[in-house]
Amino acid sequence: MRHRIVGTLVLALLLKGMAGLAAEEGQFDLSPRSLALLEEAVRKTGDPKSGREIYSDTRDAQCANCHRLQGTGAHVGPDLGHVAEKLSIREIAEALIAPSRKLTEGYETYTVVRTDGKILSGLKISDTADALHLRDQLGKDHFISRSKISRLDKSPVSLMPSRLVSRLSRQDLVNLVSFLKSPGEQKLLDGRLLRAWIAGPFGRVIKKPEPLEKDPDPSKVAASTTGKLFQWKLINTRASGLFQPGSPFAIPKSSFYLLGWIKSDRKRKAALRIDHSSGIRILLNSSTVYTSREAGMDKRLEVDLQDGWNTILCRVNNPAGSSTCGFRLESSAGLRLCADRQD
Repeated sequence: MRHRIVGTLVLALLLKGMAGLAAEEGQFDLSPRSLALLEEAVRKTGDPKSGREIYSDTRDAQCANCHRLQGTGAHVGPDLGHVAEKLSIREIAEALIAPSRKLTEGYETYTVVRTDGKILSGLKISDTADALHLRDQLGKDHFISRSKISRLDKSPVSLMPSRLVSRLSRQDLVNLVSFLKSPGEQKLLDGRLLRAWIAGPFGRVIKKPEPLEKDPDPSKVAASTTGKLFQWKLINTRASGLFQPGSPFAIPKSSFYLLGWIKSDRKRKAALRIDHSSGIRILLNSSTVYTSREAGMDKRLEVDLQDGWNTILCRVNNPAGSSTCGFRLESSAGLRLCADRQD
């Protein structure tokens, strides 16, 4: 009997040890031990460069789909410009693992039930006697008439889904936190366009203008000179910071359009850096400002901006169906390159 009891205790201890090992090998959680291990890992093995690639990959971690950092990204969640200075490693980790635990004031989620039964959730941008302005997690704005609102509730749940972190490996989360504590690595994001609108495929002759060039608008159907209609779609960059469209845009011997905006605080000159693996034509406010038949890396283009929003439209040649391109503004206060026109 004594041997059985000892054997049972030994087995229990082994199982407990294995469970602890499994917990350490799995994803981090909010337990004090797990957070302590994460802090230690960030200091010893954290790779801010890899973390920047994770942050920039808007298809996976999706950080830049909602947050702005160094003037790059969207304006759905809080700006992360001072997170490295204001938050500790543990506080950043807690915000990523459990985003609903502590909501930033002004970024609470509201849920609207309309009179037609449709339910919308997002940030409350403005609220007047006539209408409610709501911005959802994709950055889309909804203006809802007060007469069409059946119910409006403030939610205790963050607009940031907690499952986003679960997509990352243990080391990926360590690297992401390391990046968010690294101002130097964050500076490399300065001014880069990480998301844009895309339409296509169009014909391969990029110097031939299409009707959409006069007034590119994602809310409207884009028509070609042949009468073919295209819907604008949002596309994200790869971790490299470059756009590489997939199907149905990746058609050999064709071209596609990328659309974004530059917000300027005044009438001024600015410098745009361009990477492209094939021919490209760039239009600023519907006027061609750059054309190249060859590939170019880190090309510098000086442009004249008007006060307010400036439309930047790029037609990219796609001879083999695998063309890439990327854009960023040289660092300058008062400028923003983005895929939305939200202040």
